[in-house]
Amino acid sequence: MSQPSQGNGFRRPCTPVTSAYLYAPMFFLPGSPEDQIYREYAKRLGHTTEVTAPVRTSLADLADRYDGFFLDSYGVLNRAGEALPFAAEGVAWLKSQGKTVRVLTNNSALSEDENRKHLNHLGIPLEEGDVLCSGTLLASLVRDRSIQGPAFFLGLPGGRAYLQAAGLEETQDPSKAKVVVLCSTRGYRMRRIAQARQALAGGEVPLIVLNPDAVAPREGGVMFRVSGVTARSLQRQTGCPVHLLGKPFSSMFEMALARTGLERSRCLMIGDTLATDILGARCAGFGAALVLTGVTPEATAMELARDQKIWPDFLLPDLSAP
Repeated sequence: MSQPSQGNGFRRPCTPVTSAYLYAPMFFLPGSPEDQIYREYAKRLGHTTEVTAPVRTSLADLADRYDGFFLDSYGVLNRAGEALPFAAEGVAWLKSQGKTVRVLTNNSALSEDENRKHLNHLGIPLEEGDVLCSGTLLASLVRDRSIQGPAFFLGLPGGRAYLQAAGLEETQDPSKAKVVVLCSTRGYRMRRIAQARQALAGGEVPLIVLNPDAVAPREGGVMFRVSGVTARSLQRQTGCPVHLLGKPFSSMFEMALARTGLERSRCLMIGDTLATDILGARCAGFGAALVLTGVTPEATAMELARDQKIWPDFLLPDLSAP
């Protein structure tokens, strides 16, 4: 491994990732923004009860235990612009067994349908309604908290679908914004972050974060800081109220139950990130399978689980079907 990068706050290989699966392993420097954010999430939700020996299992064994399979996207089904080995076959096999399969993703840079079409393009057999995005939760939050527009928006154009579904008008003038919606860290320049800071400066305008992830993978096995870090910085600078939507928070899993009608005890989350997928699933009463095709390699999975006090029920090598 290379020496820790002070700029990025986490370690990554000094050469390109050679595994058929792995991104850069998710090791953070103690005290880095990423480390602090994920520890804050765990403290907020409560650490999971210890599973001293998570069961190493297969997709076939899990299909005997569960009816609903909720899959993270990045690190489980795909890596940037390519499908991971066995992902398409695994999803197809689960569906052939009569299982309910949904993608549960924090990627709100794209609409649910855009996410589905992207995965379809990679060969993942998904139908309309099979992708559930954290951005969809915006509409219920706006309704339940009586949040008014206009909204100052940060993100890619696809994320505006969530504004529209929530009935929020958009403004380009930060002085007129009554809410700031942070969708992603792509699609705008630093000047727009400065404008968002201006909108939030009074400490009364709320910041709604559609993707609370602190880091995300990019091409070449590199991890980048994303909207969770941006949101934390804005909150610290302005004192604004913040609403976090998506995994690991409960509203994401309650939406999954509401849209499928499944019993909680018969649902399984398959994800590659302890602090979002696994923490959220365990706290929501779902089964939790840590897949070893993404940012958490098998060699350090248990070390990370002990350090973060977030324990999966199962370790799943990949999505290979029988």
